[in-house]
Amino acid sequence: MDFLLALQNVSVLFLLIVVGYIAGKAGIISEGGQRELSNLVLKVTMPATIILAFQLEYTKERFNTALSIMLTVALSYVVVIALSKIFSRTYDLEDGQRDIVEVASALPNTSTMGYPIVLSILGKEALFFAVLGAGLVFEIISWTYGVFTIGRSSNVDFRKDFVKNILLSPGILAIIIGFTLFRLSITIPEPINTSMSILGQATSPLAMLVVGILLSRSNIRECLMSGRLYIIAVVRLLIFPLLILFTLNLLGFDGMRVIIPAVMLGMPTTAYVAMFSTNAGNDAELASQIIFISSLLSIITIPIVITLAS
Repeated sequence: MDFLLALQNVSVLFLLIVVGYIAGKAGIISEGGQRELSNLVLKVTMPATIILAFQLEYTKERFNTALSIMLTVALSYVVVIALSKIFSRTYDLEDGQRDIVEVASALPNTSTMGYPIVLSILGKEALFFAVLGAGLVFEIISWTYGVFTIGRSSNVDFRKDFVKNILLSPGILAIIIGFTLFRLSITIPEPINTSMSILGQATSPLAMLVVGILLSRSNIRECLMSGRLYIIAVVRLLIFPLLILFTLNLLGFDGMRVIIPAVMLGMPTTAYVAMFSTNAGNDAELASQIIFISSLLSIITIPIVITLAS
């Protein structure tokens, strides 16, 4: 894909982040409203988008490609997590903050930014591979590795009900439902399909608004003056995805088996990091700052990764 075309598409989504930021700063959306809007995306519109992504004709080739992408993404996360552990230890930080840097470097914003960007730039077929091939792996790793790593320095026992939390997370449930419909070749009937389509269309703007509102709660001046945050963001946005892209090309991978892993791993830090940090009583402000800087820089880095991957 042409860089300028990718930049134009990402810029549209970024402008929605700016609108969300202004709305948050102006007090149009309160912190309570932010949480409710975030829940609306995570529990209503995003699941609708995920389920509709599976409304494609079942073919063995399509299914095998998705499984291949899933395996590739899983192995990529193993490499990225190992490198994140090493990278986070280069900083003189408290244990809890080091854990946040590690997870923030490893986990991309697959759902609220990855899916909308893949859909708007690469199309519905790519979204199917992104959801099944990358989304499922991301959700499992986030709710296991992410939760335990960020919470291990706290007194919160995350082992309680963690299996239930994984299985009942909106993303996992939507993927299970969507995949079941896909595998059984079941088409969602009208008017349910149209209603879900309308909800799905709201995901991209609402998700970007949520990111902007979240960023409006951060100390912008402090973020922009921190060299450490820029380094963390560059590692998350460029170093890791380009390393994966180079390795996959070297191994002879092509098509979606290269594009989806590279693009999805090239997203900014997931908002899960801030949520997990808040629940664990860890440094949620540091988590929010990393999310802010990585989201800000992603307007340039995402088109670069998409162009190189395509």
